[in-house]
Amino acid sequence: MRVLSIQSQVIYGHVGNNAGVFPLQRNGIEVWAVPTGVLAFNPSYGPPAHRPTAPEEMDAWIAALQTRPEWTQIDAVLLGWLGSPRTAEAAGRAALAVKKANPNAIFLCDPVMGDSDSGLYVDPTLPAYIRDHLFPTADIATPNGFELEYLTGGRIETLQQALAACDALRAKGPSTVVATTLKRTDGGRDQGGQPLLEALLVNREGAWLCAVPDLGEGLPKGAGDLFAALFLTRLLKGRTAKKALLFAMSATYTALRDARENHAPEMRLETIQDLLRAPQFLPDIERVR
Repeated sequence: MRVLSIQSQVIYGHVGNNAGVFPLQRNGIEVWAVPTGVLAFNPSYGPPAHRPTAPEEMDAWIAALQTRPEWTQIDAVLLGWLGSPRTAEAAGRAALAVKKANPNAIFLCDPVMGDSDSGLYVDPTLPAYIRDHLFPTADIATPNGFELEYLTGGRIETLQQALAACDALRAKGPSTVVATTLKRTDGGRDQGGQPLLEALLVNREGAWLCAVPDLGEGLPKGAGDLFAALFLTRLLKGRTAKKALLFAMSATYTALRDARENHAPEMRLETIQDLLRAPQFLPDIERVR
């Protein structure tokens, strides 16, 4: 199995391709990693000396890759941080080229654009471009709670609002939407009374809410990039979306809990690599529609 992963690349840390490529490989999937830009580290540390990839350069790489016989055997495209509409256009062309060569390939678009801590951290015209030009051809979208609100234009404080927002995104194209890091005013708590962090999966078959303990603020960046890669991993293995959600939530929570327990500024993916294949934590999950 092969995945074309188009995301940012950092020299230090685990975000973008540095968060997604290794877990995919650890699960037996070959990855063709295309950087949308190279940074020293994620910008939360300070100025990252960002060098964006020119769209013309990405087009040239994709054109060269299409000369390989393996091009027709790419099973999925994973889009992450794009940064600007021009980069998104080039990434979209790459995704369409993969789908043309293999109509059964999965197109997962993770609309990386911001979070509740930082707000919007991409070109302000990018969200509309993703919604109006990439989502129509995508099979899966994996926004976080902030991104889901930004893309749908409303606050999400209840389960019904979250379901309605996911339905609105599905109407744009993706048959499956997974909204991560949801924090609802009507959300549940664990047996100890602590709040839960939730992900909501909505597809043609129904809707499922998956929950893990909320580890609080100050966690390492890149959890959304890791989640998207892990979710895709299980789909490529032939699992249902519900089982892929359980796996991705379990392994992502494990990575964040390990970082918190070890006071690590970054996820320690190499250290916990066996748990990226077979996580032991079992999240709560319930069907909500």
